Amino acid sequence: MMAFSALSVLVRAAFSLWALLLCLVNIGSGALAAAQKRVRFTGLAVLLLVPAYFIWQVIFDYSLFGETPKAAVITRALCALPWIYPLLALVLLSTVALWLFIYNIRYANTYITPSTIKFYLDKIPCGICCWQENGRVLFSNLCMNELCLVLTGAPLLNGNQFRDALGGEMVKAGTKMWHFTCREMTVGGEQLYELVAYDVTGEYTKTRTLEKEKEDLARLNRELREYYLSLDETVKQQEILQAKMNIHDEMNGLMLSTVAVNQEDTQALDNIFSLWEQRALLLSTQADKKQQETQAVRLLADALGITLAWQGTLPPSCSDKQRQLIIFTAKEAIANAAKHAGATHMEIEFEQTPIAVICRFTSDGVMPRGEVHFAGGLANLALLAEKQGATLAAIVGEAFTLELRFPKRSAENEGYAAMFTENED
Repeated sequence: MMAFSALSVLVRAAFSLWALLLCLVNIGSGALAAAQKRVRFTGLAVLLLVPAYFIWQVIFDYSLFGETPKAAVITRALCALPWIYPLLALVLLSTVALWLFIYNIRYANTYITPSTIKFYLDKIPCGICCWQENGRVLFSNLCMNELCLVLTGAPLLNGNQFRDALGGEMVKAGTKMWHFTCREMTVGGEQLYELVAYDVTGEYTKTRTLEKEKEDLARLNRELREYYLSLDETVKQQEILQAKMNIHDEMNGLMLSTVAVNQEDTQALDNIFSLWEQRALLLSTQADKKQQETQAVRLLADALGITLAWQGTLPPSCSDKQRQLIIFTAKEAIANAAKHAGATHMEIEFEQTPIAVICRFTSDGVMPRGEVHFAGGLANLALLAEKQGATLAAIVGEAFTLELRFPKRSAENEGYAAMFTENED
């Protein structure tokens, strides 16, 4: 059989190329197995690489020096063998190398490997980083590396430094808002730290929009409450104005009727005088309005079993709105004292200081625990007081005091009427 050295140069070159390609295949198989942390298959690829490289080196050496003494002894000895032996060796090595290469590729596509985990963690839209207690980074995906570069201007080399540089859970990076969470974990007896970053730009934008809409809604509710509180006052003022217009028209009619009546007609005169008497009674009732309001406070207190005691008087020239606010506050204080505290006595005190005029409603009974929060009627009273520049406060001590304070400037501009004076004990 023909020796390998007797083959043509082209055939020997084909054998050399075959051996070289076989070396490359084995190198690729070894790299895949090493990336998959499979030591045995990496070693097998190295074992296959050695003979393939040896065959290529022998052919290359013979191509350079031929049968001359410069060629290695082993080169001349192997090339003197029949050509079938290197062919069988290459076929056997190629079969095993191709099987190993295909197996490594299929394993990478079928099983979960560190490379697979790294590949898919780089694809997810959130950032992940894991480091040791000394700050040495064990793993970080592309997203976290980009975030570190944007936020700190430097690559991610120390996990502890990057975590400290964040300064909070919500961090803005570029045009996006990111939420960072850090947790400790123990793996194989070693303390590790994991940092995860989530893109919450959409949620953050919706939350800010919701908060703004909530503020707008709260403002609208507050305006509606103020409107409903002032609606009764508006209707009341319109009714009073209408009543005054009616009285004015009727008085004009009475005066004209009085002038035009026949002085000798007794029946007509009696009718005119009767009408004058009715109108005078109506005007007298309107003039006693303040007394009726204070009487309503007394009637409410008597109905709820609370004894009222008046202390002091208000300065003169009280406006209608201030008088109504004091009446409303007195009624609400009486109702709350009876309902929540079981009170039996209440003192209504008026005090004038250089800066304010103060109305106090002090009751006995069970004292509330903790901070007092206004709700219901008291909340509405607080809004009415705020509209007039006044303040409503609750003071808890040995007794419960509801304090209505009018600033002095408001008192000087609007004035206070001598109220409750005629009703003092």
